[in-house]
Amino acid sequence: MTTKHFLLLVLVFLAISLPAQAQKHDFGLWLGGANYFGDINTGTDFRFVNPAGGVFYRYNFDDRIAARFNLNAGRVWADDAYANNYYQQSRNLGFASNITEASAQFEFNFMPYARVPGTSMSAKNKFSPFVMAGFGVFHFNPFVNYNGDKVLLQPVGTEGQGFAQYPELTRYKRTSTAWLLGGGIKYRIKRLMGITFEAGVRKTSTDYLDDVSGVYADPVVLLYEGGPQTQFLADPSVEVVSEPVGATGKMRGDNQKSDDYFFFGIGISYTLNPYRCPFPR
Repeated sequence: MTTKHFLLLVLVFLAISLPAQAQKHDFGLWLGGANYFGDINTGTDFRFVNPAGGVFYRYNFDDRIAARFNLNAGRVWADDAYANNYYQQSRNLGFASNITEASAQFEFNFMPYARVPGTSMSAKNKFSPFVMAGFGVFHFNPFVNYNGDKVLLQPVGTEGQGFAQYPELTRYKRTSTAWLLGGGIKYRIKRLMGITFEAGVRKTSTDYLDDVSGVYADPVVLLYEGGPQTQFLADPSVEVVSEPVGATGKMRGDNQKSDDYFFFGIGISYTLNPYRCPFPR
């Protein structure tokens, strides 16, 4: 499913559902952070957190179950220089990437969470932990700074993608999909306004979010077909060690696992005021 198709489905859903009871509809935004887990940030190093945010629409089926549609954006990055092992420090790889995401999710509230509480709000209807699961489409485009210039890594072919010597390697797509899992807490601060604290991981279907996946290509081929810049970006270890780390065919990353990214933050939402007929019945 492409991003355009996803957005079309959201618009159709809105067109069908908005005429229904208004209190079922929440609109909101959130701000927080983004992090990534993959071949460069192999653990949970939160030094790599960058700002993130988004907007969302929520349709409340009842006080337990809701569907939500999101448009999110953030930046992820990581650098081997911050690793706590000598191999990664010597490998000396790094990247950054902006991420834009369109996603849909279902939410389950562990406690009844009133869509529009009455004036005498009770604890049971203004607070609830929740879990969420869903699916998304996202765009990424890893890059590095090289000699003061921003260089996009996918066109470079750092593992030999797109070179005649490696016909089996095609350039990876920069749009991919992800499963979404997470949870948080909802709290209604006013009759029509609520806040959300949440975190969710995106289990992606790509291993190239960081431009690192397979094995080192032959540096002679990279130099001949791509030039000195390609050869260096494929194996920048020569900056920190005397002998290059990237022997031909040696593992450059872990191609058995896909990369993940993570959004967390605080959101605020507004519930559409229920329509009240001005004429007596």
